[in-house]
Amino acid sequence: MNLSQKVAFNTVVQIATKAITVIFGLLVTVLLINYLGPEGFGNYMYVIALAVIFGAFADWGTATIGVREAAKERKKVDRALANIFLIRLALSLMAALMMALAAMVIPLQTTNPLLVRRAIMLGSLILILNTLKASLLVIFQTKLQLQKQSVVDMTISILILLISLFFVWQRLGLIPLISAVVLANLAGITIGFFLASRTIKFDWRFDRQFIRRLLVESFPMGAILLIFTIDNKIDTVMLGSIKGSGAVGIYAVAYRIYDVLILGAAYFMIALLPILSRYSDLTKWRTKLKRIYQKSFDFMFLMGITAVIGVWLFAPLAVKLITQKRLLEFSDSIAVLRLLGLALFLAYLNHLTGYTIVALGKQRRYFFIALGALVFNVIANALVIPQYSYYGAAVVTIFTESLVLIITSIFIFRLLEFIPSPFRFPKTVIEFIKNRGKVF
Repeated sequence: MNLSQKVAFNTVVQIATKAITVIFGLLVTVLLINYLGPEGFGNYMYVIALAVIFGAFADWGTATIGVREAAKERKKVDRALANIFLIRLALSLMAALMMALAAMVIPLQTTNPLLVRRAIMLGSLILILNTLKASLLVIFQTKLQLQKQSVVDMTISILILLISLFFVWQRLGLIPLISAVVLANLAGITIGFFLASRTIKFDWRFDRQFIRRLLVESFPMGAILLIFTIDNKIDTVMLGSIKGSGAVGIYAVAYRIYDVLILGAAYFMIALLPILSRYSDLTKWRTKLKRIYQKSFDFMFLMGITAVIGVWLFAPLAVKLITQKRLLEFSDSIAVLRLLGLALFLAYLNHLTGYTIVALGKQRRYFFIALGALVFNVIANALVIPQYSYYGAAVVTIFTESLVLIITSIFIFRLLEFIPSPFRFPKTVIEFIKNRGKVF
């Protein structure tokens, strides 16, 4: 295959793999909800949320920047990839220690806090394994062999479902279900290392200059990643600490559906980013970029509106499909999901503004926008969760997305001197149909 064919093949593989893993993830969610109930499922998701937050410390942007830097080291790529693996392993061990220490002091509102603290400590292993899995992704992405990462991801997804199913059948409880994630990741990573060893020859010689450059270059990206990860999961952690695991369980059902629906915006913008970046020189391409931005806005606006209407109409059905016989216990998830549907529309537009800012090379300023949103999110949740629980957390999500959209829209207006029209999307859709998908 030539380079273009490899890129196209890897893109298709990623999308297909993500679709399959999402399906398996939803099956695991259905299984756990019906076995654990609101409080038990809330405890499970609380542990996973903490693993994701502390995992952002372990990553610190070294995966994304690592691919870029390793690609530059053509003659020493094997040593560069080995050094990336080592530094990420060291960061993951430090982050896992932080998570284990947090398990001892973090406030918990649950009937069995000792059990949850033990689960959090066990969950720190998930953090380490997820970091190792992402390190394998750096290798396969650098070598344009993402089909091998797909084998790892699908193996882990299938094993989590099968092991969890066995433990549920044995009625073993929370700790074994967390260990199911650990065991599945361990098996998948073992396969991944075997595939990686057939892809590169690891050169474990320590390259101090490369590691220093990697860490310096990764710092801004890592800070942004950390902010967004905390912002995405902090409501779950605060909800569990203030209102308890039962509230987390109800909120997590709605948010699980939200996470799936937001993938449409993410994939659209990942595909669009190279086009936006191509015309990022505003002195030459301002007019062209305005047209691209308007048409992109049209698609995102239409997708967002469709998502809101779909969520409002089908929220009861979606929650019923996930909760099955426990629908009555999770009935509040329907209203929470409908509230998050409004946030979903705003999040679609925020994907457009955020990726555009990155494409224009203004990500450092975007960091301060993200930081401001996080501060607002934490303060607002601290004020409303004690009284309004998961409803308050959902409303805060709406206001946080609104705040980000307002600020990023103003920022883009100053760059492009342009405000997109929300009434132009029918024309763009007609143009899309007439030109058989050729719009940009």
